[in-house]
Amino acid sequence: MSASRLVVVNDASCLIDLRKAQLLHVLARLPHHFVVPFPIRQSELLDFTAQEWRVLDDGGMETFDLPAELVGRALTVRARYPRLSANDAFVLATAEARDRSVLLTGDSLLRRVAEDRGARVHGVLWVITELHVARACDVEQLREALSIWSADRSVFLPDRLIQETRRRLR
Repeated sequence: MSASRLVVVNDASCLIDLRKAQLLHVLARLPHHFVVPFPIRQSELLDFTAQEWRVLDDGGMETFDLPAELVGRALTVRARYPRLSANDAFVLATAEARDRSVLLTGDSLLRRVAEDRGARVHGVLWVITELHVARACDVEQLREALSIWSADRSVFLPDRLIQETRRRLR
């Protein structure tokens, strides 16, 4: 991996939303290195098929098995912020341990804790912008993703932000 590439550490919520929007296969077209901590990959929240994981793996998604010191860091984070889930703490510890990292999350508590700790944090709308800027897929596919998210009550994106992103795609 090039030292200049941005490392994008994924939590479950963003991977789920990207799957819903049928964008998993285009992530590899971005000039970033995508990472999913092993506990997140094994989470029951991610009921991805073997084929979906193969698409991510073939696209360069790294499954990161946290070493003991990062598990310890995650446990320390969780003790300090008990409302975070264990998986949130694993994602945060992974992002904090990586140079040039971005934590990709849709979880507002995780976002707030990560930002308070100085981490760079983005959500799936950032991915839309990155895909658009990189011309990694057709604009119509990005608009369709926004429509899917807008119509899905389990995707927690403010309609105002979806509309702003839609306008920027013009």
